[in-house]
Amino acid sequence: MVNKENNKLKKSSSIWGDKKVASIIELFMVLILLVLINLIFSGYFFRLDMTKEKRYSLSDASKKLASKVDDVLFVKVYLEGEFPAGFKRLSQSTKEMLDEFNIYSNGNLQYEFIDPFAEANSKKTNEIVQELGSKGLQPTSVQTKKEDELSQKIIVPGAIFYYKGREIPLNLLKQQFGAVPEAVINSSIELLEYEIANVLRIATQKQSKKIAFLDDHGELGQWEVADAEAELKKFYEVKRIPLSSIPPETLKEYAGVVIAKPTLPFSEFDKFKLDQYIMSGGKVMWLVETQIADMDSIGKQTYFMTGSYETRLEDMLFRYGVRINSNLVQDAQCNGIPILTSTANGTPEQKILPWMFFPIAAPTSNHPIVKNIDHVWFQFVNSIDTTTNKKLKKTVLLHSSPYSKIIGAPVRVDLNLARINPDPSMFKGGGNYILALMLEGPFSSIFQYRAGALSDPSLPYVDHIDNNKMIVISDGDVIRNQRKKSTGEIFPLGYDRYTQQQFGNKRFFLNCMDFLCDDSGIIEVRGKEITLRLLNKAKVKKEKLQWQLLNMVAPIILILLFGFINGQVRKRKYSF
Repeated sequence: MVNKENNKLKKSSSIWGDKKVASIIELFMVLILLVLINLIFSGYFFRLDMTKEKRYSLSDASKKLASKVDDVLFVKVYLEGEFPAGFKRLSQSTKEMLDEFNIYSNGNLQYEFIDPFAEANSKKTNEIVQELGSKGLQPTSVQTKKEDELSQKIIVPGAIFYYKGREIPLNLLKQQFGAVPEAVINSSIELLEYEIANVLRIATQKQSKKIAFLDDHGELGQWEVADAEAELKKFYEVKRIPLSSIPPETLKEYAGVVIAKPTLPFSEFDKFKLDQYIMSGGKVMWLVETQIADMDSIGKQTYFMTGSYETRLEDMLFRYGVRINSNLVQDAQCNGIPILTSTANGTPEQKILPWMFFPIAAPTSNHPIVKNIDHVWFQFVNSIDTTTNKKLKKTVLLHSSPYSKIIGAPVRVDLNLARINPDPSMFKGGGNYILALMLEGPFSSIFQYRAGALSDPSLPYVDHIDNNKMIVISDGDVIRNQRKKSTGEIFPLGYDRYTQQQFGNKRFFLNCMDFLCDDSGIIEVRGKEITLRLLNKAKVKKEKLQWQLLNMVAPIILILLFGFINGQVRKRKYSF
């Protein structure tokens, strides 16, 4: 009996030993297999992004720009410290996005998150804000809570990129007029890839495309578009050219042409040059007005009557699919102007009053040109109509608000209008007038059926193009910066020195030119959406206790349950 028991124990011991050896062999085989898989696939790179909106996947354009970084690109990010939850999310998203770009830059992109105010007193804080502000970074104030006390804290949500001796600033927080803080943070996160890619575009660009501003038909002068030109020069080679004195072939050297508020007539030959430029694939941004209207026209009198610009471009634009109307748009959603008013005791006082001839257009489209940009400020703008050409794709970029109307020319512009509260009934049946439009598709030459219109029939001529695009805006002042004449100081494009508000004109203009002229595809990145998934604060407060208990008790129950099941399985497997 004892021998049988001993034999049984020896047999079970032998089985256990065999199983142990088999387990060890199996472990080594798995390890060897993993090593082989790593060796085989070490030359390949891929990442899986399981998020619905692919927030961790870079576009092909961004990857291409990152691959051009052939030296160390160091980034200082000023988003470290105690922030509200939204800024922490922006900080974390920035880190994740920089990690993505670092992978495709072959490790050349390095970064550091720092708190510039970590040990600074109030005086030092002001000095740091001024220093970073001089480099192009914009400070902001946030509310923080510490030990049940609320306090205001200055932060600089931005970064500086250092590459080959250059410093390129990037403001990470994209303020939007009237937007709630959660939406501002979310739109800032949505634009991270585009903004970082834009910095890489500036840093790695070796040869720039050419952009031309026409300047011999009464267009806006050099100082009036100084900031617009300066912004374009970061990405393009910008020149001002006299259309009348250059041959048609010279115009084709430019990727894009800006026609900014012409006031003088275009000759037929000048129109032929522009027409053939378009038929050859050239891109044009038309900023054309029909009405002579400017605040400088108000002198001793408080009003003026508008006149009409005789540019002779109407037939060209109509042929291409649009008509700029002879009217002015009045909009209750508008910017203000300084007006002298009298106080109760008769003392004159300057106030900012709403001026309906200065509409503020809120971008409502998801098109990359206008997505997530701030409101755009117009001044004495006309409405735009489109023709019945169904072959063209017509995209409305900006329009007036539902509380707007049009007044046919000639228009009486009276300062007293600013002192009157607009009656909502005056806007019935109107609104949403087109102010900026993009046309894409086939275009036909205006000279197609005009034999003998030109004196020189030997000029090369193309009667149509199968696919091209252009942008038409019925206000030239949308790209005009303000200028202090006494000092020559140039204000940023879109900034109103009187109301001290910054509008989205600069970003709108640059996006338009990028969409027309830049073939890298980077502008398409602006269309990327990241869904804002916020907690229901009321529900969180109401169900706080039960969720806390669930988070504490559920893991313990799961561990105990797993231990019990695992014990039962092992007991059955190894019992004899």
